[in-house]
Amino acid sequence: MRKLRNLIVIIIIASLSACNTLELKPEGFISPEVFYKNENEAFMALTGVYNPLANESFYGRDWFYAFNIQDDLGYYDRNYTNEELFLNNFSYTNARVNNLWKNLYTGVNRANSFLENIDRVSFKDDALKEAYRGEAMFLRAYYYFILSSMWGDVPFRDKSVQSVSQESQIAATSTSEIFSFVVHEMEAAVTKVYDADKLTAVGRISKSTVQGILARVYLKMGGYPLNLGKPAFEKALFWGNEVKKSAKHSLNTDYTKVFINYAQDVTDVTFRESIWEIEFKGNRLDGHETAGLLGSYNGIYNNDNISEDTPGWCYGYLSCTLKLEDLYKLPEDAVRKAWNVAPYRYNYNTTTKVRTKTNWTTAQLVYRNAGKFRREYELVSPKAKDYTPINFPVLRYADVLLMIAEADNEVNSTPSTLAYECLNLVRKRAMPSAPAIAGLTQGTFRQMIRDERARELCFEGERKNDLIRWGIYVEAMTNGRTTMVADSRWHANKKYASAIANYTSQRHVLYPIPSAELATNLKMKQNPLW
Repeated sequence: MRKLRNLIVIIIIASLSACNTLELKPEGFISPEVFYKNENEAFMALTGVYNPLANESFYGRDWFYAFNIQDDLGYYDRNYTNEELFLNNFSYTNARVNNLWKNLYTGVNRANSFLENIDRVSFKDDALKEAYRGEAMFLRAYYYFILSSMWGDVPFRDKSVQSVSQESQIAATSTSEIFSFVVHEMEAAVTKVYDADKLTAVGRISKSTVQGILARVYLKMGGYPLNLGKPAFEKALFWGNEVKKSAKHSLNTDYTKVFINYAQDVTDVTFRESIWEIEFKGNRLDGHETAGLLGSYNGIYNNDNISEDTPGWCYGYLSCTLKLEDLYKLPEDAVRKAWNVAPYRYNYNTTTKVRTKTNWTTAQLVYRNAGKFRREYELVSPKAKDYTPINFPVLRYADVLLMIAEADNEVNSTPSTLAYECLNLVRKRAMPSAPAIAGLTQGTFRQMIRDERARELCFEGERKNDLIRWGIYVEAMTNGRTTMVADSRWHANKKYASAIANYTSQRHVLYPIPSAELATNLKMKQNPLW
């Protein structure tokens, strides 16, 4: 299996608390001064920089379950209590908010320590050393990208924690400065990391990864809250097009196979559509501890955790809205719709020991779960109740193509030949018989891209971020959600689905600074409106 995940991560950098102060070194702590002796130890340290990505507060669970379930394509299909992150009804004391903040700064600190010590290691191959350096630079920048996207102005440090007194009191750095650092570091990393076809692990950072994420960062900078407009869109177009011009990636001809590969731990070297994924291994029943919860939380409901041939237990927390249903209005888009909007669920009778498959009718549209990540394709046996080996897609080539098309339209005030080419490549894969898109105005093309991103990338953790950068999140989750639930086709769960509209306001385009940070860092102030 893949080398990156097979290593047992030795935590060589002190963990950060939720307030970003240095915790006491745990028993067995290995000081960087005595650790960086050879290439193998350097790689183990680099693995520690990657490790926060798979944490349950991030891509291991909460990114797709708690932080990105509040959009216009899905809804939390459960009753609710007085406080739920899923409904935008929470406070700065929320544990998930605190945990993600802590985890991201753990990643930053590990990257800082790695970059401070890597030159102490003698490498046989200087290119390998620079690749490691580039990966750590990128990851540190990526952690800051997520931090500032979610919280706005945040504490900034580019040196590892040395003392409690030094690090506990630090004022916030502006969002614009954080993003300037992010793009500077990522652009510097481009020339250091390996090309995608030189790596066997898609969880490793490649040149295509850096370029594609740069396009995403610049699109964010072009929209809310920085609103830099055309200069940022030009850079997004440039970096997205660098991925395309490399000719190392194409779209898998089978949309469903992309996600089956994630479940089966298959690295597709034919198409390389998956550019960056968070890799998980096993399900904690087989001795591996790097499993996540993708598919068991946001997949097709199944209450069968008993039978040997179970498709895999799933809570079915996430169901689809009428918005997504209507976006798949073209009959030619049937394959993509049937995969993403699950037309069935499972029911297991514990008395008869019989599992049935219930197909939803056209009068039961909002019962349909998000079906993108399906446990039935897992190869690990027996299946665990919660933990799965399904990898999480952070960046796919389809996303890059749609980012190119979006940026091109914004730069040129009308879609060029390149924009149409990229959009139609994505649509052609999903709908081979559908006519190509042509002759649209800038505004019409802009809406087409927004809709196509929903159809193609739903439930991959980017929709909420898209709505925020487009400046339409609050409207979508208040008036948009209320109108949607009032539709006669929304036949059930109205109270649950509409609750988010009662809580969402402008303050929800950012998260509150976590309570643990404010409790110890007197230089940090709470975000406005919180």
